[in-house]
Amino acid sequence: MLISATRYDMFKLSQRSNYIQSISAARTGKITMYENIKLFQHDGECPLGIHFVGETLCDEKYCIERRNSDIASFEYIADGHGTLEINGQILHPKKGDIFMITEGSDHRYYSQREDGWHKFFIGFYGPVVDELISCYLPQNTFLFEGCFADSIFQHIFDIAFNSDDIQQVRSMLAVEVFRLFNHIRDHQKIESEDLADRIKRHIDNRITQNLSLDGLCADMNYSKNHLINIFSEKYGITPYQYYINCRIQIAKDYLATTNMPISEIASVLSYSDQQYFSYSFKKETGCSPKKYRELMRCDIS
Repeated sequence: MLISATRYDMFKLSQRSNYIQSISAARTGKITMYENIKLFQHDGECPLGIHFVGETLCDEKYCIERRNSDIASFEYIADGHGTLEINGQILHPKKGDIFMITEGSDHRYYSQREDGWHKFFIGFYGPVVDELISCYLPQNTFLFEGCFADSIFQHIFDIAFNSDDIQQVRSMLAVEVFRLFNHIRDHQKIESEDLADRIKRHIDNRITQNLSLDGLCADMNYSKNHLINIFSEKYGITPYQYYINCRIQIAKDYLATTNMPISEIASVLSYSDQQYFSYSFKKETGCSPKKYRELMRCDIS
């Protein structure tokens, strides 16, 4: 089935639960094309307008082809595999990926015969779209792998289909488009990090939690020796010592600038008890937490 830029075959469903059941049945081998789309009236004065929002379960006949496309859209692959041909590139969006269709592009996309796409999508337009693409996305890039934006697209779908206030829906969906641009940009930044930076960010995000080297290796899916060598080469310290140093610095800040009881500081930093915190603190600094607080207050006075 070829769906043009100006015509959509819509499958209207009386109940959302029936649609989910149809998806389940299709995944067991009885593949049928289902599509649920909501179209919005064009607003020429809107800086960021919404063309449509929808969800599709694709079979092997699903194919969309446009020349000099008059729309832009984000398409999120919730499941399955397929192919996108756009401006001379051949790409293969899969589960967790987002691909973008740009205005003016020549493109064709279709689902794989086996394990077809289940996808969400939102089409948009307006004078700010080109600026958003230029500022937020890499040039001439249409596929963004591993974004895993299920919650964002489910929220988009819920906004579009579960409210009767069209003006409010348009405004809320425009915010979600901005959110998607941000999500993709942030994901691209993370992907561009080298391994040492990823290790550091992983530790920084868990600095007040209990974290072992074994746990770090399991989370990052690398061996101890590899993590230690990569991190030490860039930062001149082992990952675990970096973790300890950061925790001790936080403890120092609490001791020097607050009246928080030592037992509470130990709890905030996830030490098993005050005694173990005091032992660890003295091992790293040469003095007890109580003594350190006294010294800092003497210096201030």
